[in-house]
Parts: sequence; structure tokens; C-alpha cells
Amino acid sequence: MLSRVALGGYIMSLGLCCGLLSGCYDRAELEEQAFTVILGIDRSTGRQVQVTARVAIPSKLSGSSGATSGGGDYRSGTSVVTAKGRNLNEAILMMNTGIERTINLSHLSGVIFGKPLAREGLLPQFRTLVRYREFRRTLYAFVADASATDIFQRDRPVLESSATRLIEDLHDSSRRTGYAPSVQVHEFMGELETPNEDPVLPILSENRQAAMESGKSSRSARQTRGGRTSKDRLPTDAGKINRTGGNPVECVGAAIFRGDRMVCALSGDETRLLQLLSGALKRSTYTIASPTGQKGYLSVNMRDAEPMHVLVKLSGRRPSLRIEQVFEAELLGDQTDASFADAHNRELLETRMARSLSRSETALIKKLYRKYQVDPFRFFRYARGQFLTYDDMMRYDWHRQLPRVSVQVNVSVALRRLGTQLDPSVTQ
Repeated sequence: MLSRVALGGYIMSLGLCCGLLSGCYDRAELEEQAFTVILGIDRSTGRQVQVTARVAIPSKLSGSSGATSGGGDYRSGTSVVTAKGRNLNEAILMMNTGIERTINLSHLSGVIFGKPLAREGLLPQFRTLVRYREFRRTLYAFVADASATDIFQRDRPVLESSATRLIEDLHDSSRRTGYAPSVQVHEFMGELETPNEDPVLPILSENRQAAMESGKSSRSARQTRGGRTSKDRLPTDAGKINRTGGNPVECVGAAIFRGDRMVCALSGDETRLLQLLSGALKRSTYTIASPTGQKGYLSVNMRDAEPMHVLVKLSGRRPSLRIEQVFEAELLGDQTDASFADAHNRELLETRMARSLSRSETALIKKLYRKYQVDPFRFFRYARGQFLTYDDMMRYDWHRQLPRVSVQVNVSVALRRLGTQLDPSVTQ
């Protein structure tokens, strides 16, 4: 039989083990957490960073994410808090001095980086974020056209009342229009770690016209109206979409990186071409001038008819890139009285679309290759089989070769559908 001393020690050990195995020693009650739904990071004075967080207020949140409250529930249901620190962790610690509960990032839906910080380099910020256990790599990442703080101040959703759902809505809208890429943190990090590939991020900006209408624009925004454009194109640069009403903040354009540093920004039209060439955009709507000589424009929905074929040759005097694309199109709208049931007119339209896409895509590739020495199209993956070993591939400096690459883009388009009315309506 056990002595009383041994029995007492056994009971104490058993009780200690039960306490450690119960899983409650590090519990965090919901009532003690301040859940952050959107995070913004800017460069501050000196080497400090400025962190802005939109924190959910549970008692004021709407029960339905689809409530049409004109943005009121969105703003009243969240609070914006800003703090500075030498790094992200210290800024969040400083932020917590003015919030009654512990800041929690486990419900974060998106992170926004200011443009000055993006031009400086985002890797130090990502290194801090991905190490923290509450930060999920499936979050959506953005670059603010100015500062992330401005986006928090200008953002006024029209239909969405859920701050978390708002980021997902931006993702869905980007997929529909093609004017901005949709990028998650793990995708950005993966391209950073892949040799000879350059990542991209979507751009959030304040639309100057929409902000002027709401009376919430800054002085500089009031003095800026759109931008120069050709007679056949409207501006699609960040913040210059020709619209009024709606949310002053829009997701248009792409920030192009060389490594972790932003080197340039693409317009919405260029971003659609980028996504066509990278395979991210499978379907999109385009508007072109009528090819029949009549005044008016046509809108056409295009999608991949065949997988894109890419051939990269590294041997010879200079590297070469050849791209073959095949699309099928559907006529959505036509302002003219031309009949595209006619084979000749249909051929004119197919040729016009193919030539326009080919010229635009070639110009974009040459612009990024020769001026910025970046490859956000990920074309180098088609050349990996030309290396005998992995070390040989790692030693090949693709970026240095980009200005010398010979580019050829061949596009073919087949008009498959004419809509619900084959011939146009005409007056008698």
C-alpha cells in the first residue's frame, strides 16, 4: 500500500496534469478580443511605420452583410485606429493602449500597403506578418495609390455593410471586370520566392470625380479631373475611371514589382492585357470602333477558345518569345446598322479584334521588358526545360536578358455568337 506522503504526491501530480491537459490555461474569451478586419501599413517619419486598423464593434454590426444601408452600418459598426512604431508589432502594441480589448488579427480579411512603402520594399513587412500565428496567408493584399490611411478615410461602401465582406466584394469585382488582379498573400510570397518571376498587387485609389460629388475629396483631388485620353479610349488609370456616385474608393490597376519593390503601375486596360497573357483572366468584355467604316462602337465578350501556347527560346543571338492565342467572341452590342451575319463584316470584325489585341499585348510586353526589366507574365516557366540542372536555371539572369527578348504575339478571334437578334433594327 502507498504511504500517505506518496499518495498525496500522486494526487497532486494527477491534478497538475489534468490542469495542463485541459486546454484552458491560455484561453481567450470573445469578450476580451478586439477583432481587426482590415489592416493598413504606411511608411511614417524616420524608420517608423504607421499602422491603421479597422476594428469591429460587435454591438453595432449589422446581422446581414447584404443590407442596403448606404454605408452607414459599415462605418458605425467599425472603428479606425492608427498608431506608429518601429515595426508592425510595436505599432499594434501602441494601438492597444487606446483600445479596451486585446487586438486580434485572426479575422483579418485584407492588408493594404501605402505606395511609398511598396516602392521601398514590402518583404520586411511580410516577414513580420507571416511569422505571426494569427495572420493567415489567404488574405487579400493591396497597394494604396497614395497612403493606406487615405483609403480608410475615403472608403464609403454603397451596398455592403460588412467590413469583412467588402474585401471579398473587391475580389469578386476584380474578377468580373479584369481591371485589377486578385492576389492573396501566399501568391505574392510564392512569386517572390520563384526565380525570374515578378509579383503584382491590385491598386486601391480614390476616384476624384466620385469624391468631388460627395464633397469628401481633398483639395488636390478637387483640382484634378481625369486625364488625357485618345478619342477612342477613356482613362482607366487608378482613380481616373469616368464615373460619379458610388464608393469613392475603387480597385483599378496593378502595381508591378521587381522583387519586393514596386517599380511601376499599370492602368486598368493594361492590367486586363496582363491577366490575359498570364492566364488569370478567362473572359472579359471589350469595346472597339466599328470595322465597317460606320460611326459607332461595338462591345464584344471574349473568352479562351484554346489554351494559350507560349514558346521561349534562350539559344541563339537573342532570346525570343512567341505567343499564340485563340479566342471566341460573342457580340453584345452594336451602335451601327451593319449586319454581322454577313460573312464579310464578320471577318472584318474578327480581324480588327485580333490585330488590336496583338498590338496592345506586344506593346505591353515590350514596355515592361525594356523599360522596367520585369516579367509579371511568368513566361520564364516555359523555359525551365531548357536547363539541365536546377543550379543552371538559378544562375541564368532572365531579368538581364529582358530588354533583348524578341517578342511575337499572334492572336486569332472567331465570332461565334451574334446575340439574340442576328440583324440590326433599321428605320423604314
